[in-house]
Amino acid sequence: MKKIITLFFLVTCLTFAIPNFETLGWGFTIDAIKGFYPQVKSEFTTSNEVTKYNYYPKDTKIGKVVFYLVDNQLYKIVTTFDTTKVISADVKGLFEEYSKKWGEPNSTPFEENYDSFSIRGNEHTWIVGSTYISFIGQDYFDNNNNLTDSKLMVEYGLIDPTKRETKSSLNNLILDKK
Repeated sequence: MKKIITLFFLVTCLTFAIPNFETLGWGFTIDAIKGFYPQVKSEFTTSNEVTKYNYYPKDTKIGKVVFYLVDNQLYKIVTTFDTTKVISADVKGLFEEYSKKWGEPNSTPFEENYDSFSIRGNEHTWIVGSTYISFIGQDYFDNNNNLTDSKLMVEYGLIDPTKRETKSSLNNLILDKK
């Protein structure tokens, strides 16, 4: 019996393994995540459905990793890079590494305008098994078009399997990005 349970766990982990987070799988609980990231801390959220947990890796170029759970099941991870440690060559290298591993991404520029600022950037998305990986660069500008901040993130999310079967467009494949 023990062998059957171990085999089921192994197959589940391999099937739902998350690229760059191979030790984790979609649907993991916070207790399972804490087994690999014991320093993870709960973050306040205004949503009753989504809980967030932050992890701050040491001695890396990553500033923060946020694990998103719905009904205590992992469905999204967002990695935010520390802009004081990341340089243009790092960004280019990471993009090239992802493209080499997963092929050409679906690339989309975006612009969002608000009363006192705007956000401009690019999103490059790869589909890998049951996961989408979005490499996102955002630049923040004030009303005078002065650059005030930049962010570089990688978002990993579970693809809605029912939509994957119908070969929906990329935007329809991705579960609601709460």
